[in-house]
Amino acid sequence: MLLADFKLSTAGMPIDRLLAARVDGDIVPLRLVGIDGDQLILGTDVDRQVTLSDVIALEDNNLNLVVRDEAQQLHPVFGYRVVVEQLVLG
Repeated sequence: MLLADFKLSTAGMPIDRLLAARVDGDIVPLRLVGIDGDQLILGTDVDRQVTLSDVIALEDNNLNLVVRDEAQQLHPVFGYRVVVEQLVLG
């Protein structure tokens, strides 16, 4: 999912929503890791959970969203769903 598409689809949502991902059946918090080429990398981190406002503040709309798991594997994001006021990427 491109950052531009993510921004369009979340327009109007509360910007304080937290971002998470489903990893091995569990919903885990995400943080911004950084940008690598054309990828915006989000990693799992229970201490520094990123909000929707943090992500929509980024300017390069052509970045592909990816989640890096604890084994350092990158997983492309194809969409999200709202679970208990969090945006769970998948």
